[in-house]
Amino acid sequence: MKKYVMIIAAVLMMASCAKKQQYADVKPTFEGMCQRLESTYESAQTPEEEKQIAQTFIDSVYLLLDENMGAPYTDTLFSMMFGAFSMEQRQALFDKMPLDMKESELIKPAYENFLIQVQTSSGQFIDFTAVTPEGNELSLSDLVGKTDYVLVDFWASWCGPCRRLIPVLKEIYAGLPDGRLQIFSCSVDQDKAAWLQALDEEQMPWPQAREDEAHECSDKYGVQYIPYTILIDRDGHIVGINLEEPEIEEILLGE
Repeated sequence: MKKYVMIIAAVLMMASCAKKQQYADVKPTFEGMCQRLESTYESAQTPEEEKQIAQTFIDSVYLLLDENMGAPYTDTLFSMMFGAFSMEQRQALFDKMPLDMKESELIKPAYENFLIQVQTSSGQFIDFTAVTPEGNELSLSDLVGKTDYVLVDFWASWCGPCRRLIPVLKEIYAGLPDGRLQIFSCSVDQDKAAWLQALDEEQMPWPQAREDEAHECSDKYGVQYIPYTILIDRDGHIVGINLEEPEIEEILLGE
């Protein structure tokens, strides 16, 4: 599930190497890391190798920021890599970040997003309401408590990784008894027609809805990339966010 995050991060980082910046020190080090990433990533033979290479790159950038936080270019680099870092890495870097940097125009949105993610990483779910294909409103609270678990999946028709996740979710869903799992797919598509076409193509056998200007959903969970999944138990407690497929299956089959 998280492979796409790492691949996207790798692509973004390679593209960023071509951008001209006025900074020194951290930037040249990062450029060298990008060059090494490009050569090693192209040599990967399997998805597992790709994932390992990308994760090693992410961890290396984290260490670079951890050792140099506050130096020139670290604000730009942190902003670019924010979506790829784990919650623990984000917390550690924010703890080291100078206050003026944390409150800067570039970093402040990421920090506010991080606080939302901390709030929703455990504890009770935050309700939201989206619009179904028929034009009706459907709230997350309408589903929580009706089955043992609810898996919220933020996705979009144009998102390749999202579309590749759908067959995986279908397989998990079909292999469970009634009452064990409900899935709630909430689209962030701005193009309603594209969303409806994707629904027709994918034929997902669970509730579908879409956020719009009057129904903001993904912001409540600090969603910055998709697919973004949230697993909620019958009592409304958030069990995990962006769990890998084996982790989801272990929870659903473990009781």
